[in-house]
Amino acid sequence: MAKTWNDMVDEAKAQTTAVTPVQAQQKLQDDPGALLIDVRDKDTVPEDQRTADTLMISLGFLPIRADLEVAESMRDSRLADRSRQIVVT
Repeated sequence: MAKTWNDMVDEAKAQTTAVTPVQAQQKLQDDPGALLIDVRDKDTVPEDQRTADTLMISLGFLPIRADLEVAESMRDSRLADRSRQIVVT
């Protein structure tokens, strides 16, 4: 059975540390497969502050978009790889 989002959150909390913006940028440069997720509501982020390589998923929707147990139409396929490094801002 696939891990649920809540299972992953609990595991991640035990393994996750905060990083500075400079450290986050370095992680993204070091790992071309890494994913940057901005959890602010898209409507609140001006167009000129968005980058093409940033995935915009509101914090409230992130658990749904990443959960492999929900219908495929509700998920974001870029979040399916559980080994992928993710930086969240």
